[in-house]
Amino acid sequence: MGSVICFANMKGGVGKTTLCVNLAFQLFTEFNKKVLVVDNDPQFNATSAFLRPDDYIRICIKKRENHTIYEVYEKPPRIRGAKTAKIDPSKFFLNIWYFTPNPDIVLDLIPSRIELYETLRNPSQKEYLLEKLLSKHATKYDYILIDCPPTPSVLTLSAFTASDYALIPVTPDYYATMGLPQFLGTLNDFKENLHDPHNITPLGVVFTNVDRRMTQNTRKSMERVTETLSEFPALNIPVFHTKMSHLKIYEKSLWQSVPVQRIRGKGIRGKGLAIAELSNIAAELQQNIAIRNAAGNK
Repeated sequence: MGSVICFANMKGGVGKTTLCVNLAFQLFTEFNKKVLVVDNDPQFNATSAFLRPDDYIRICIKKRENHTIYEVYEKPPRIRGAKTAKIDPSKFFLNIWYFTPNPDIVLDLIPSRIELYETLRNPSQKEYLLEKLLSKHATKYDYILIDCPPTPSVLTLSAFTASDYALIPVTPDYYATMGLPQFLGTLNDFKENLHDPHNITPLGVVFTNVDRRMTQNTRKSMERVTETLSEFPALNIPVFHTKMSHLKIYEKSLWQSVPVQRIRGKGIRGKGLAIAELSNIAAELQQNIAIRNAAGNK
């Protein structure tokens, strides 16, 4: 299995899902990687970024042609006198795109649904279920990107358990940067309390929603992030050089349920800049993984 990366922050509205889905598409198209996106959030925003509402209802709700992340954590209810339905692992992986010349190069999705909130009410002994599914049935992918909810819960811990790396999107404003210490504390506690050899490594902080007109408050927020990272020297977290600009085209891509790279029609100003930034972030991500791997093999 390739690299498993969770996208996490203890603050919502930091562009976590936007970075996850668009970076997945960039790795798929530009770098010819086999990519799986796991929507591990009850809000199912990553799912909505790939599936139009009518397709989502048909595939995941009505006909249930595919399983969702809900079936990873929750077993179907037992019906007296009826056989328990078996879960087909292959139905978790919904193919979104593939290369026509080489259909082995794919971008797949494990979709989510709002009923995933039930797992939060009954979280006992569910931390390893996602890791079990991925390690057994997702070995063909080069990258598995897990979109996490913005609060500490069994879903966050499950993503930590399944992941090799954590990528931390941070918007450089006052409130968003306040969520960073909480996330780092949660991650640090998780690493210190591990009862198995798995060891998630922070891959870095990516600044998102950055205004192209750099203000004094933006600079202060970035400096605050750097200071916060220095308070956790054991985690050794770098900051990505490339920032993700605040661009209206990302909002438009969500309305079309496609990554920004596939947006069509009028009003695509900023598309070229978005793709260039995503390309650089994807390159940095792969470089940081290589550096971490090299350090671990010494």
